[in-house]
Amino acid sequence: MSDPSILHFGEGSPEMIAYKLLLDVMKVENRTIASNATAGPYTPADRHYLLNTYHECLMAVRGKRIVASTSRSGT
Repeated sequence: MSDPSILHFGEGSPEMIAYKLLLDVMKVENRTIASNATAGPYTPADRHYLLNTYHECLMAVRGKRIVASTSRSGT
């Protein structure tokens, strides 16, 4: 049985895939890690954003992401 406290961050690992997904999400949301990115179309990603978004990506990769239900009118 695998120890959940061990982090496997190699190519193809869930953690690496989640990190790459995080980078894709950041591109779509016009976020950047650089703290001096206040000019232009990018918004700096703060610690809260980075940790929460990475966690959501990791849960999605592991198939454990909880999706909030949305109701659509007219469908």
